[in-house]
Amino acid sequence: MRSIRTWLFLLLPLALASCAETKEELVIKKDGSGTLELKMDLAKMVDMMKNFASDSDIQKQGLDKPFDTTMLLKSFIDTASGIASAKKAALRDGSIHLTLNIKEHIDKMDMAFPFKSTDQIPDLYQGLNTSASGLKELMGKSDGGQAGDKGLPQLSTVYDITVKNGIYSRKVNKERYETFKQGMNLEQLKQMGSVMGSISYTVSVSLPQPVKKTSNVKTVLSDDKKTVTLSADLLEAFEHPELLELEIEY
Repeated sequence: MRSIRTWLFLLLPLALASCAETKEELVIKKDGSGTLELKMDLAKMVDMMKNFASDSDIQKQGLDKPFDTTMLLKSFIDTASGIASAKKAALRDGSIHLTLNIKEHIDKMDMAFPFKSTDQIPDLYQGLNTSASGLKELMGKSDGGQAGDKGLPQLSTVYDITVKNGIYSRKVNKERYETFKQGMNLEQLKQMGSVMGSISYTVSVSLPQPVKKTSNVKTVLSDDKKTVTLSADLLEAFEHPELLELEIEY
C-alpha cells in the first residue's frame, strides 16, 4: 500500500493539472442524481519519468510490479481538516481507480464521484479544484512536502460549472483565470508538450433528455442527442480557456 500511496502523491498534482489525456464525463439522470468521472491516461508522463529515473529507483518505490487498485475517499475525507462541510459531502463517496504497469506503458487514473442532486455539482468541482481543499489535501502530507502545495496549475479551476433549470453552464471565471495565469509557466508547459506530444482535454455531458441547443460550435452530439462532447488541445486551452466554455439547453 505504501508504494501505491506514494505513486498517488506523485501523480495527483499532474493529473489534476490536466497534464494527461483527460476525459471529464458528467452524467445527469432524470431525478437530478448522477456521476462525475475524470478519466486520465498518464502513460506519456510515465514514459517521461522513465527517462529520469533508473530501474533501481523504480524498484525501490515498488513500482516495478503491475498493480490495479481502488481507493475510497471516505477513508481520507472524514479526518481531513480545512474543507467546508458541503465540499466534504460532495466528495465523500468518491473513489480513485489506479492501474499501473510501467513495463507495458500503462498508467491510468480514474476518479468517480456520485451525486444525489445537481445542486452538489458546484461544490464537487470546487472541492476537486481548489489547491487548499483538493484531493491532495484529503490524503495528508506527501513525502515531498505539504499537501497544500499548489504544484502545477489546474485548468478546471478557471471555470464556473452549474446545472439548473434545464441549463448546463461552463463559463470562464475571469478573476480565477488571472490567478491561474500567474501560477502558470506556459513556456515550461510548452516544452513538456513538445516532449509528450499533443495532449487533449475532453468534456462529455450526458443528459436525461435530448439537447435543444449548445453554445459551442465545436460540440459533437450523440445519435440520440443526449450526450454532448467537446475537445480541445490542452496547451491551446491554457491560453484560450474559452475553447472549453459550453452552455447546453436541454
